[in-house]
Amino acid sequence: METVLFIVFPYVAVTLAIGVGLHRYLTGRYTYSSLSSQLLENRKLFWGSVPWHYGITLILLAHLLAWLFPGAAAAILGNGIRLFVFEAVGLALALFAALGVILLIVRRLPTDSRARAVTSGMDWLLLFVLLIQVFTGIGVALFNRWGSLWYLSTAVPWLWSLIKFQPEVSTVTALPALIQFHLVWGFLIILLFPFTRLVHIFTIPLEYLWRPYQVVVWYRDPRRGPGQAVDAPSTPVASRLVQITDQPQARLSLPPGARISRSRFFLGFAAGIFTSLGRPLAFVPMDPLADPSGRKSEAKPVPDPHDEPHSNNEPLTPVPPDQYLRHSGHLGTPADISRRSLFSKLSILAGAIAAGVVVVPSIWFLLGLRKAPMLWLGVGKVSDFRVGETVEVAYADPSSLPWAGVTAKAAAWLRRVSADQFIAFSINCTHLGCPVRWLAGAELFMCPCHGGVFYSDGNVASGPPPKPLVTYPVRVNRGTVEILASPLPITTHTL
Repeated sequence: METVLFIVFPYVAVTLAIGVGLHRYLTGRYTYSSLSSQLLENRKLFWGSVPWHYGITLILLAHLLAWLFPGAAAAILGNGIRLFVFEAVGLALALFAALGVILLIVRRLPTDSRARAVTSGMDWLLLFVLLIQVFTGIGVALFNRWGSLWYLSTAVPWLWSLIKFQPEVSTVTALPALIQFHLVWGFLIILLFPFTRLVHIFTIPLEYLWRPYQVVVWYRDPRRGPGQAVDAPSTPVASRLVQITDQPQARLSLPPGARISRSRFFLGFAAGIFTSLGRPLAFVPMDPLADPSGRKSEAKPVPDPHDEPHSNNEPLTPVPPDQYLRHSGHLGTPADISRRSLFSKLSILAGAIAAGVVVVPSIWFLLGLRKAPMLWLGVGKVSDFRVGETVEVAYADPSSLPWAGVTAKAAAWLRRVSADQFIAFSINCTHLGCPVRWLAGAELFMCPCHGGVFYSDGNVASGPPPKPLVTYPVRVNRGTVEILASPLPITTHTL
């Protein structure tokens, strides 16, 4: 059964995901997406989709990075505080994703729901499978502590063995049933990938990141006051300029007969705000008679701007078009707007500096760039140890905090090899960190949890441990045996 679940089923799931996924893309490319229901229930979709996508994306990214870079992940998680922080953040993201998927299901439950009308049977199945996977992940975080650390020494070697076509399931078969279920259920999601809307994860429009931004133009006559819409003028294109302004009270005025959909309007509005962030005021030449649909609109003639007084009773003076091109919109900007732009940029700079002061040290700590302390700690007098004897010695973990309590106590196995030579072994097994025992009669270290056995020199004799016991540097200082102690050792061997 273990062979079927942890070897056969993963290969079948991945093969179907790739094969059927490519077939669907080549034969039904227009179905290779997720049918959006934003126009049906926008608000409910927002509160379900945003938590779900942000939560599950960050969780999957953490799983992927730990799988690709297990050594770096082990170094980061080797510190107790960082491990706790990452576990807490992962649990919060899982709860966030669970809230999102529940809302996505709830919005489809009412019989009169518009979203339910476009929900297929495979959609219901996918939502159910995702819900189960999220809650099993939460269960692992709550009832099987430090799952992110176990993942490095159990699931990661198993996954790499599958990729190398040398399946090895010994690291996962000893795990609790809930974790095994979580692993197998993950491959079930991969199996469902080509048959459901999950394929939309490969249709992200990445080209939007580098395409030229769009300039959105307001149909507004700069001669009129704010909020006073006018009919489209009929003067030549070269002599007319339309202003892009950030005044919230400005009213959009389209030429007669012109129509624009609600979605295009809001997308255009957002793009206009985005492109004008660095230029509060800009002018671009455009055809005032142009209709978004490509038709020409009839318009009433407007007197020449030289003859019509402005709001301050001064005649308008045409501005050379080359001064109001998109890349020269700042020319001729009033002083108050330039001052406002300067203060805006200064505030952004100050906010960036403040954010850096907080974020950079946090990232420095979470990524393990700050090295843990290593101290020489005394474990007893030289006369306390006999040659050839292996005994357990205790010391205080140098990375502990004042509130650590009993968890700050650490131990090691110390052996006196000769009159002035000692060797110290970590008490933690290199498999999952369980404490090992010294069997003096057999001259072996043994892990009672998972059956790991080590020779007297620390090398692996049998069982799941991937490498020998960790050893500590030992020295004799003024008649006292000292160990160069570091934080509790965590194995970084995952392959």
